[in-house]
Amino acid sequence: MRRVLNNKSSSGRLAWVLAAVLAMLVTTACHAAPPVPPSQTQGPSGASKQIWFGPLDPWSWEQYAPGSGPHEFFDLFQPGAAWSRAAAAVDVMRLYPAWLESYALVSQLSTVLSDLADRGIAISFENGPLPESAQCNAGTAEGFSGPDSELRIARRVQAAGATLASMDLEHPYDAATRGPLPCRMTPSQIANSVRASIQAVRSVFPEVKVGSIETAGMDADEVAAWLDAYRQATGEDLAYFHLDADYDRPDWAARAKRIEDVVRSRGVPFGIIYTGAQSDATDAAWIEHAQQRVVEYEVDTGGNPDHAVFQSWHQHPAKLLPETAADAFTHLIDLYLRQRTRLTADRDGATLRGVLTTTDQTPLAAAALEVLALPIDGPGAVHTYTLSGTVPAGSHAADVGYRINTECDCSGPATVTLYRAEFRQDGGSNRVPNANFGHGLDQWGVWGSALTQVVHSDLGPGSAVQVGATASQDAGLNSGVFPVEPGAPFTLAFTARVQPQTSHSGYFDVVFLDGDNEVDRMRIPITSVAVPAGHAETGADGTFRLMLAPDVPAKAVLVIRFEGDEKSWPAAATIGG
Repeated sequence: MRRVLNNKSSSGRLAWVLAAVLAMLVTTACHAAPPVPPSQTQGPSGASKQIWFGPLDPWSWEQYAPGSGPHEFFDLFQPGAAWSRAAAAVDVMRLYPAWLESYALVSQLSTVLSDLADRGIAISFENGPLPESAQCNAGTAEGFSGPDSELRIARRVQAAGATLASMDLEHPYDAATRGPLPCRMTPSQIANSVRASIQAVRSVFPEVKVGSIETAGMDADEVAAWLDAYRQATGEDLAYFHLDADYDRPDWAARAKRIEDVVRSRGVPFGIIYTGAQSDATDAAWIEHAQQRVVEYEVDTGGNPDHAVFQSWHQHPAKLLPETAADAFTHLIDLYLRQRTRLTADRDGATLRGVLTTTDQTPLAAAALEVLALPIDGPGAVHTYTLSGTVPAGSHAADVGYRINTECDCSGPATVTLYRAEFRQDGGSNRVPNANFGHGLDQWGVWGSALTQVVHSDLGPGSAVQVGATASQDAGLNSGVFPVEPGAPFTLAFTARVQPQTSHSGYFDVVFLDGDNEVDRMRIPITSVAVPAGHAETGADGTFRLMLAPDVPAKAVLVIRFEGDEKSWPAAATIGG
């Protein structure tokens, strides 16, 4: 569980769809097929895809969502609890260390662990495995809790009459490569340092499996170095690698896929943690956001994890049950269990034809399809990029702007024209000073090596800020600071034109402040947007045919999408222009 929470954002369905499409532009017609459904997916070991579930326990809930009201954790473990379908599919429950080690009553542990055993759900826990020191400990760096903590947890599980199936090394590589300078180590040193924690747990549960949770800078080479160092130090492979994806990166999905490929090439099962965002204002918004990320990775990017991990360390979702409720955490698992689908498409001039089926070739009739055209040249379309959320606690001021190839660990070309920025609380007035650049850059700060200039607006009277950057140039823009009220709902909006060549290069943002200190930063990926190109409905045999709209750009990638329903997964096909 992250102790320094990263905030995720979304500018709506188009943004996350197109971010994936931009990463996979093609120049010839192609068919995009979704991965095999969970019941048929085979990992490196031949085992079926696993589903992991990690809801917050009551103690963790109070730490991460103080004052958020009652939590439904214990309701999961009552007879007849309303998550029978999801529970039957969950293979592993991930539990959290503080509750296991110190805060759970023996009676509570026995009830929870006994119920999981009755349901056939294995038990795992995450904890920082690196030994503590005066400078490197659980209070200063995630990953440093040490073998004594691991041993106490193992003994408490044993005392409750349960068996521990696996232990999750919680971010040791991240902690010792990106944590405080005195705590830093080489991959080999990290791998050797975790051995004491593994030995402590295996002194109680000799057969326990050992997996790792890491972000590793979303860098496949770093993940490879960690896997190889672990094997060298311990004489065994990790039982699994779970990616705690940094969803703030514009190219997170493409990076995750490269990591999946590296992990699987070493014979280690790969998993990814699916979450919503800290900034999501409701349970329903969190569930929708997490589901978007599932679809972006497994449909649009072609990812096929061996383990799908549904976990939250945010104030949402508070609602866990019943699984039939669209805003309940267990419902997200039910969505994942829907039948997988396959969409193929061909283009003949202005005519598109294709077929939508399940993966066992059963046609899907009366399914609504949408066609979007993503231009691959030209100026790009004007779009309003939006984000809604709640002003974080402790924030009393904010500024808005963008980052291109800076403060993002990203690199790509960008041509962006920004016409207006808005920040509104409770539907009130816009708080951004000089929001439409009517007074040039007055009350705006600009920096970086890229060319940034004020230009006449091509939307009518007024001005706009235009930036053009190569992949090696950077640019930043900050508005003047304006007041905010913590806990208030807000809406952030940027009206901009983004050229299609802009890719994985940055984000629009709002930075929340307490004095001169940054409290939080919420982001909207800067991506080119598509234009509607047509709609269709499948016939009884799952086929469709449609004529493209006459104003579809000549050079464009066509994205044909089925958004899914309560029974069926979304599907997508792309045809390169």
